[in-house]
Amino acid sequence: MSGLAASFPSLASELSRSFRVAGRALLAEQVDAAAIARVSFDDAANAGYIYAQPSRDLNAVETNIDTDNLGRLVGIEILAPGDLKDELRKYAGG
Repeated sequence: MSGLAASFPSLASELSRSFRVAGRALLAEQVDAAAIARVSFDDAANAGYIYAQPSRDLNAVETNIDTDNLGRLVGIEILAPGDLKDELRKYAGG
């Protein structure tokens, strides 16, 4: 797929600007250079997720914590889950 900035220019620009204002220039640079691995959209939840192509090999287990605008936990993404894969599948119902 293409880069985040090419596919979603207004989103990428706003994220990059916001990270820079918040003093997170390193994260802003990652947004600027991000390549999209895939995109999903769930009509029932009216929510989408843009999966970034990792810029380096992933650790054995790498997690990303998603929070809302008030800092409350809304989700945990687990990349390369290793031993957790079977448990994740069990609870995912698939």
